[in-house]
Order: sequence, then C-alpha cells, then structure tokens
Amino acid sequence: MPDPLHHGLNQSRWPKRIGRLIDAICLVALIVVIVTVIYGFWLRAIWAHGYYLAVAVAVLGAFVILIGLAQQAIAARDVATWRDMAEWQIRAARVAAGQAGATQADADDEIEANAAAYYEILIGTLVAHAEQDERSIVDER
Repeated sequence: MPDPLHHGLNQSRWPKRIGRLIDAICLVALIVVIVTVIYGFWLRAIWAHGYYLAVAVAVLGAFVILIGLAQQAIAARDVATWRDMAEWQIRAARVAAGQAGATQADADDEIEANAAAYYEILIGTLVAHAEQDERSIVDER
C-alpha cells in the first residue's frame, strides 16, 4: 500500500503552518464581511426605522455560514478516516489471501490508491466478508 500520508487528500503546495495561517486569514476576512453586512443592515434599520427583519436574517445567515464551514471541516476528516479504514481492509484482505495459499508475490503487489483495481478489491473483500458472516450466522442456526 502506498503511504497514506502521500495521497492527494493530504498534499498541498503550502506547508501546514502556512496553510493554517491562510485558513485563519480567510476566516477573519469572512467574519469581517459578515460583521460589515450586519452592521450595514443595522444602520439601515436605525435610519429607516424598519428593516429589523433584515438584520435578523443577516445574523441567522452568518450562523448558517459558520456552521456550514464547520461541517465541511468535519466531512474532510471523515473522508480521511474512511480512506484509512479502506486501506486497512485491503491490507487485511492481502494477509487473508496470503494465508489462504496465494503466492507471496500476489499478496505483496502494490495497488495504487487511485486505481480502479483498488476499489474493486475493496468491494470484493467487503462482499466476501459479508457472505462469510452470513454463512456463519446461517450455520449457527
């Protein structure tokens, strides 16, 4: 298996520290824009003696945007977690194939994580394990 740290999800042209700095600057810029819009609506509401609903919608929109950003960060971590689990399952399938009598050369073949064969082996392994679990359940009855 290729090293999981070298796949496309973890690669960036920026070092981690600079990437975090860029993320922080973007977050500050977003918050400044949100505060500016809310402040503008607030001034308009005070000046026109109305538009308070617009201020409430702007504040609600700001919370929705920030929650959406948090969900994207969580989803990015989930993708990395699922990829690690898939790689672990393929390594386990290779070990099982090696124990089942396959030649050591077949068990040690490197499969690129981006290749279609990677996912075919993963799905095949998952189906085989599900069938094996189903047979063991049926045999227990």
